[in-house]
Amino acid sequence: MKKLLCAALCLCLVFAIVSAPAEPDEAQSLKQKYEKDVAYNAVQTLCRVGCDDLNRWGTDRVVKRSSPAWEIITRFDGGWFSTVRSSSYLDWRSENWKKTGDKTFECDVYCVNRIVFAIENTTVDFPCGYHLCFEQTDARKDTWLLYDFDNLPVEQRSARAEYFTSLDEGIRVEAVAGKSFRGFMMVIDDPARVFVGTTNEFNSHVGGWRVDQLAKKYDALAVINGGAFEDAGGGGNGAIPSGYVVSQGTQKSYNAYNNAGCNVVMGFDAENKLHVGKYTNDELARMQLRDAIAFNMILIADGKKSGISEKNISYSARSAIGQDADSRVLLLVVEGRQPGSFGASFTDLQDVMLSYGAVNAGNLDGGHSSAMYMHGESVYSAYPLAVSRRMPAAFIVK
Repeated sequence: MKKLLCAALCLCLVFAIVSAPAEPDEAQSLKQKYEKDVAYNAVQTLCRVGCDDLNRWGTDRVVKRSSPAWEIITRFDGGWFSTVRSSSYLDWRSENWKKTGDKTFECDVYCVNRIVFAIENTTVDFPCGYHLCFEQTDARKDTWLLYDFDNLPVEQRSARAEYFTSLDEGIRVEAVAGKSFRGFMMVIDDPARVFVGTTNEFNSHVGGWRVDQLAKKYDALAVINGGAFEDAGGGGNGAIPSGYVVSQGTQKSYNAYNNAGCNVVMGFDAENKLHVGKYTNDELARMQLRDAIAFNMILIADGKKSGISEKNISYSARSAIGQDADSRVLLLVVEGRQPGSFGASFTDLQDVMLSYGAVNAGNLDGGHSSAMYMHGESVYSAYPLAVSRRMPAAFIVK
């Protein structure tokens, strides 16, 4: 963490600007003066942070200490890939320039960031959208510093959500965005359609299945990843769950109530109500959940946020499940560790779930396990080398 903080101190988001301050209410003038030297370099650095660690991209300039941008960047937990072969920017544009104070201005910037990862020479295009907030300083260098930013929904994500929504009545998919993330929310009207599916080699060392394989097994409409699992060698090959699993009324794995890493059970009872909590074996036996999975955190309980420790505030790809007062099931995936979406904190997940009216909600396995699959296509996968990592169990939508 100390190394990360030191790197962040050196992180530059803009180059020095020698132009005179912009005239009030002259958006075009702002754009002409600052688009290339300020906005472009800020976005370039944000994209680099999003796809690699801070040490690789450190420079001799700084981001404003204790600003929202500072907080996000210093808590960002880095990417899974340690080396980027190349990065290029396509379709770069800016709009909505405006002066917000004597020494501040804001703008929106969109681009497609093309990354070539070292692993298997993989090329991935990341559409990015940022709302940038700049502040003028008295420094001879870095006259304009980025002091805050928000991720913006981008046209490609919104269009993709509309496409998946059009494929099935009773299910809608919406693009969501927050200060440091983008993602997708799937809303299922009928909770009876949601259950837990498992691999044929469940709880063995043979290897887990990808979400597309689970979808094929159950002739499923959609799949979202589930709870934690053992991952021999770190290759995403696990078929052994780390906690409680019930699939279509059959208990498949034990209760890990005393396992601090996987002690929160998320499951549906016979009345299709989602329960999220820490339960003993006796309590689970009385509940007789029809389908359940376990991981590590209660997000929403009885319509209120659960307490989350400061030590758990970090940014990553995330997955979560919830249910609103009308019994609709909420399946959320958040993109992370990439340009344009650093990822979400657990409090971000709480805010998104509450915005959809969640009564109960729980955190599913995140990081490179996060995946959503629908109608034979990947809605999102945090594992760039395949449609998803291999896993032992997942939530299935009939």
